[in-house]
Amino acid sequence: MKIKYITVFVAGLVSLSLYFSCTDDEVNNDAFYTFTGESVASFCEGNQNLSLFTRLIEESGYKSLLSLYGHFTCFAPTDSAFQAYFKANNITYEDLTDADKKAIVNDHVIKDVSREYISDEFQDGALPTPNMGGRYLVVSYSNSDSKQVIWINRSSPVVSKDNKLHNGVVHVVGNVIIFSQETLLAILKSNDNFKMFANAFELTGLNDSVSNLYDVSYNDPSPGRDFVNVVGYDNIKVIHAKKLGYTLFAETDKVFADAGITTINQLVEYAEKYYGTADRDNYASRENALNKFVSYHLLDRQMPSNELLYSGGNTAPSAINKRHEYYETMLKMRLMEIKAPDVGSSAGNQINTTRSGKFVGIDYSLTDIEAFNGYIHALTDILVYDENVMRQDVLHKRIRLDAYAIPSALTNNNIRWKNVGQSFTITPELCGESFTFNPACKIILWASLGWDDYQGDEISIRGWYDFTLRLPPVPPGTWELRLGYSAVWWRGIAQLFIDGQIQGIPVDLSLNGESPQIGWIADDQSVDNGVENDKMMRNRGYMKSGADIINESYKHILRNGKNDIRIIVGKFDFQDYDYHYFRAKNVEREDGEFHLDFIELVPVSFLDDEDRG
Repeated sequence: MKIKYITVFVAGLVSLSLYFSCTDDEVNNDAFYTFTGESVASFCEGNQNLSLFTRLIEESGYKSLLSLYGHFTCFAPTDSAFQAYFKANNITYEDLTDADKKAIVNDHVIKDVSREYISDEFQDGALPTPNMGGRYLVVSYSNSDSKQVIWINRSSPVVSKDNKLHNGVVHVVGNVIIFSQETLLAILKSNDNFKMFANAFELTGLNDSVSNLYDVSYNDPSPGRDFVNVVGYDNIKVIHAKKLGYTLFAETDKVFADAGITTINQLVEYAEKYYGTADRDNYASRENALNKFVSYHLLDRQMPSNELLYSGGNTAPSAINKRHEYYETMLKMRLMEIKAPDVGSSAGNQINTTRSGKFVGIDYSLTDIEAFNGYIHALTDILVYDENVMRQDVLHKRIRLDAYAIPSALTNNNIRWKNVGQSFTITPELCGESFTFNPACKIILWASLGWDDYQGDEISIRGWYDFTLRLPPVPPGTWELRLGYSAVWWRGIAQLFIDGQIQGIPVDLSLNGESPQIGWIADDQSVDNGVENDKMMRNRGYMKSGADIINESYKHILRNGKNDIRIIVGKFDFQDYDYHYFRAKNVEREDGEFHLDFIELVPVSFLDDEDRG
């Protein structure tokens, strides 16, 4: 009998959740295994309550790996957890195939290049590193008998935490951890909270656009090799497969009912107020109002709730509540803003916050609902792209984007915010139209806690490069475009272009603020705290970097650094919603590096109101 472990349905997960108690009778919930030099493999082997997981480790061929030095975080199910799993699925251990055994171990082990995860580092949401099967483990909490219980994937309680070993840590869990193999639509339809949205999603046919886990047309650039050397960098990781992923925001039936919407016709009528009546009877048309309504709820990147915003250390403490991210939705050329909550607010992350403080919130009691290729997050209000509100209010501000935020592939392939300690290189095929470059271009996706970078990462570009970054589709208007960079001697000279048009003379990225053509003066060395110097630098086409950005390791505010500069590329009149393209071409020497860190777009009418952040 062949059993597919990876095709267990959500109904099975629910039944398991009901079947198991919150603790395992054979494991002390307060047990703490102190360091003895054991490995993950030997710890499991020496624990009589983990005999079945030990057998899986051996028979899947992972015993040697989990005995070696490394950084493993293992969530080991007890024998009683496996017996309940077998009973719930009407199988025995002998029914497991070799592939099933390997998949089970992969789902319960995280292998990281530099760290393991102890319970003090857990937070609500997904752990930063995926398991060896490429899926994220989601942490949540509950209270039982006045004690806090840690849950993994909402169904498996941690019954013995932080068993520290020489090559990682083992957390013993009371249930076998199961990952959904269902689509976003199937998960919505199985959840009684989303009947209306599930109906709308199904009518539009959009589920067909978000049902794949990998782009099968992607060509592996380095078959059989996980690491390559690129322009002086050793052991740079390559991407063998292009993973896809999605995030869906969805109103609950209660949210719709509170707005007087209880039928699909009422929802269509509501959507037409914002999206018009084109193709009214064809819900599958991308011009249809219901289709646009659902599309604006979809992002083409997989993000748990705790990764919607940057949470690393390169944000100044005073700016934690000012953090913003901007994502293009699957309603083409329409942005969504996600903002950190205001100081003292318990509302969580906010979507499309207006100056009056109105926003659409995330219902954290119904968030991180996992599908096989994405997450569903419930909303507290109805989400629409209101043309006037978005153009005149929500997006009428400085839009600062980390370069990694633009190609969704960098999020879906576990690179963005994940590459401290492990650099990556990519081919143009991975990012598609959002980031293109010529064959002579050498790309290093690099991050460091001790470098002057927005969000702690940068794209290092070398060789005789000629690359193009697609800009976010901002609303029509006149915008000032800037490039943020850190000046060091190994940078090169590049000619910049917008939409194919040359912008001024080539720029020398090695020049820091002390260069006469930039004219940087420290704020504390001026009588007006840098006000006049800001004006003088703008006249030369430059600005100091942002006061909200710091170097995490050295607590250095980038505005105060003479090496941290913004180039004003120019002012541009964008007549319509459309894509625009930032291009840079090497015009000096092959080893002159381009530092691609962040881009800013600011409405010209907002410049007088802009702060130094």
